[in-house]
Amino acid sequence: MIEQFLPYLVMVCIVFGGLCAVVTTRNITRSAPISTKIKRQYDLYISDLESSNKRLNGKLNQMKKSISISPEEADDPFSAIGSVLDQIAPQLPPAIRPLLKNKKAVDFISNYVQQNPDAIKSIVEKFTSKQKGNNNQSTPAESGGTL
Repeated sequence: MIEQFLPYLVMVCIVFGGLCAVVTTRNITRSAPISTKIKRQYDLYISDLESSNKRLNGKLNQMKKSISISPEEADDPFSAIGSVLDQIAPQLPPAIRPLLKNKKAVDFISNYVQQNPDAIKSIVEKFTSKQKGNNNQSTPAESGGTL
């Protein structure tokens, strides 16, 4: 009697094994929604890191630029102030930058320069002496010092 059901039992086992193989293969090759979500989060994280890295590198390059005054401007403090302000402006916070373009602020600075020419000349000399005297020496910030 068991011999009569043996072919049917073998057929059921083969069909069941085939279905299991199909289901297993389908689950292995299919990408799970969770792994897709995690991959998308990693991609967003990496793109955010790259954009912030570019932004910070740009700021660092701006900060590394030294302030310099040409010898012609060193003789005339009024033209030197304009040059120095233009070089300092990118390093200032965004809220302060419009003040440098404000006519009242520029008038205040020019009045200060006219009232205190010796102080302005000493400031200009500091910039020009650094430019001439320290061409081969590095600043503490460039040599790894802390701020």
